[in-house]
Amino acid sequence: MKTVIEVDQCFFDSVEEIQADIKKHDLYGGENEFDAAPSGGTPLHWHAIGLYVYITDGKFRFQDPATGEIHECVKGTRFVIPERALHIEEEHNGYKGYLGMTREVFPQNFVRDPAELKDLAPLEAEVKTETQEA
Repeated sequence: MKTVIEVDQCFFDSVEEIQADIKKHDLYGGENEFDAAPSGGTPLHWHAIGLYVYITDGKFRFQDPATGEIHECVKGTRFVIPERALHIEEEHNGYKGYLGMTREVFPQNFVRDPAELKDLAPLEAEVKTETQEA
């Protein structure tokens, strides 16, 4: 499973390019522009879904704890946060964009605590063992 966050500045110029990229990656959603309300930020967390976010207006900043880098995403930026990739959302004044998702159903608990990742490891090992025995 890929867990490296990608940030591509100047990735698109039009909604048509966004839609083409969503189709290229076989993603769900992305039909309508979303409007994210201002936020005080979100501490270290992860999501049980992979997200492709295309910024069309405003500015979104987040930190990748794996590299320590703070990414500033503005109009034309695409960023990809793989499922289970830890990240920190910085404070922002709102932004607009399109969202492509790796799963059709949006998870109930969207923002997940890092401790939950440790809880998943024994389950994954058990499933892997069962698969190898079959």
